[in-house]
Amino acid sequence: MLLVGRGGEGVVLASQILADTFARAGFWVQSFPEFTAERRGAPISAFLRWDTAPVHRRYKVHDCDVLAVVSPSPPSPQVVRTVRPGGLIVLNRETRYPHSGPFEIARVPASRIAQRNDILSSEGRPMGNVAVLGALVRLLVPDGLTFLEEAIASRMGALGDANVHAAREGYAQCTRQHALAGDLPFEQADAQEPRRSRPVFAVSTTDSRGNHTGTWSLDRPVLTDECTACALCALFCPEGVISRSDGAMVIDYLYCKGCGICEVVCPVRNAIALEAVPA
Repeated sequence: MLLVGRGGEGVVLASQILADTFARAGFWVQSFPEFTAERRGAPISAFLRWDTAPVHRRYKVHDCDVLAVVSPSPPSPQVVRTVRPGGLIVLNRETRYPHSGPFEIARVPASRIAQRNDILSSEGRPMGNVAVLGALVRLLVPDGLTFLEEAIASRMGALGDANVHAAREGYAQCTRQHALAGDLPFEQADAQEPRRSRPVFAVSTTDSRGNHTGTWSLDRPVLTDECTACALCALFCPEGVISRSDGAMVIDYLYCKGCGICEVVCPVRNAIALEAVPA
């Protein structure tokens, strides 16, 4: 499952509560978030896996069976393309989503439910995350509402009662959407961009050399005359910015982030020194 929203909308908390709910229902679960800048309003994703057997995969969900959109705004095409054919999309929405595709769509007026139960952010915006959870539980674990209420109560303390009411209303007001003739078709993927196969294990497909990350650094390593060009620093450099050229080691400061690992692993005393990057 992929849960998406914005910073301050309780996406991460929702994934944790739902993971607790599935665990109480007897499933093995795994839940973790992904976000860019830690600020309100920034895009946030949370991933959730559940199974009747232990979950061993430890990487982000690339193609999901369930997409839950906590924000009241519609999901981007890029996000919708992550849903596998035959999957499910649950929207925080009062009106129909005027698109159809190779997936089911359900909606719940989560923001209105939150407003009615006085579940608001510090800015006064309705927090529809728990109402969305009520809809998800109805669709995925129909007998799990009690488990969801218990998970909410254990996580939210004094705020538990209002959120339990919101979850119950989300459970009751969840609506499956049927395709209509006027719906616009939503393509699962661009015809020019075939779906790429995913690796079995988590691997890195690129590194920071795709960006000029040297501007991030506060310190930079400097090679001294003591350097013997043993290249141990190049072996351990996580960004691959150290190399040997004409019998000497060179550092590409355009990409060096100044982590200092090279200085730590260097076997020669004073061969590498860290200095502050000039302002």
